[in-house]
Amino acid sequence: MTRASFTVAGRYLVAARTGSIRRIRGAVLAVALSLVPLIVVLEVSEGMIRGITARYLELGTYHLQAVTFGDPRPGETANLTARFEAVPGVTLVVPERQGLGLAYSRTGRAGATVRAFPEDVWSRDEGLRRYMEVRDGVFDLSRPDHAVVGTELAVRLGVGIGDEIKILTSRSLGTDNFIPRVTTFTVRGIVSTGYQELDKLWVYIPRERGERILTRETSRRIIGVKIDRPFGNMEPLMEILQRQLPQGYRLYSWYELEQAQYMSFATTKYLLIFIMALILCVAAVNISSALVMLQIEKREDIAILKSLGMSPREVSLVFIIIGYAVGFIGTFLGTAAGLAIAVSINEIIASLEGFVNSAAGLMRILFLPASGAGSTEQIRIFNPQFYLEYIPVTINGPEIAAAAGFSLVVSLLAAYLPSRGAGRLRPLDVLRKH
Repeated sequence: MTRASFTVAGRYLVAARTGSIRRIRGAVLAVALSLVPLIVVLEVSEGMIRGITARYLELGTYHLQAVTFGDPRPGETANLTARFEAVPGVTLVVPERQGLGLAYSRTGRAGATVRAFPEDVWSRDEGLRRYMEVRDGVFDLSRPDHAVVGTELAVRLGVGIGDEIKILTSRSLGTDNFIPRVTTFTVRGIVSTGYQELDKLWVYIPRERGERILTRETSRRIIGVKIDRPFGNMEPLMEILQRQLPQGYRLYSWYELEQAQYMSFATTKYLLIFIMALILCVAAVNISSALVMLQIEKREDIAILKSLGMSPREVSLVFIIIGYAVGFIGTFLGTAAGLAIAVSINEIIASLEGFVNSAAGLMRILFLPASGAGSTEQIRIFNPQFYLEYIPVTINGPEIAAAAGFSLVVSLLAAYLPSRGAGRLRPLDVLRKH
């Protein structure tokens, strides 16, 4: 008789009255529409988090950092660099001096993180080339007075290629006193990481010059290490590298250095997923209401089927099958639409921004005085100061499967109560009324 339950369920779905069909279609649409934002949030937030994290890893914190706040012995940094490079699994080692300074020009000034790199870092660091775009000039640190600045910092200083900038640092007198020190550099390149939070911070200078102008009190020496599996289990490799370090050094992983920010991103993602899941649960109520109305419409049919020997369990199964079919179709449509929107999210955002800015420009022409007063700043849906200029969407199969599975489970739960009501229906009570 289980086969009969499937047959009856199929006929109810195909041959239901106009009102029931409309309600069933509405339930399918509700499930699909509620699943779309869940899929989009899963994929877009994952791409955003990975994109920002990858930029911090490849451009800022490295995968691992060996840090000392003291003064290394002569040749110690070069010796450690060579030893690290010989360890299997290590792909790049970059000694760096990093400190704070005030960058200024004739037209502006801004605080900056001064990063003193080896002059050949651009040619050796594949991750640096992948995530950093040279917007103007070249990434050239071949001379002591060369500097490369981020796009946002260049805007704040009002400088371009060939312009001079000055960096104010402090110089120790050997006691507790410091005097200011001004060093002049020529801008050779303007670069962008695609994330303005980084572009407004960094200025890159040659390492030898950085060693002279950055003091121990205002800077730190690090040895940046990149490995072949930064998102895997790093503990065995960290133990090997830690044994290579002399006293006074400490080895940090990227997760230790960026844990607060990474957890902030992850918490925001989980909160959004929770809200989208609640919306999906609310939408599943449409399945219950559609099945209740279908049950009322088919009371006589149910009574006849029970009179002919169909058990309460099999009658309940009819409505569970219908609820599952509604959830399955809605889940399929919602997943497909969500993936289509997610992979096209950058184009969709660009189109929306173009439409909004065109409408705003038209409103300014029609309603503002002929003088042209009013802001002409472009409206951005995602402010690049806090988000990536381009979202790298990655399709995560297990997450998509989990979202689809959750939708199907919610649909089955929504169909359970109406199906129990149909199974408890007494044929004699129905037939007496007719």
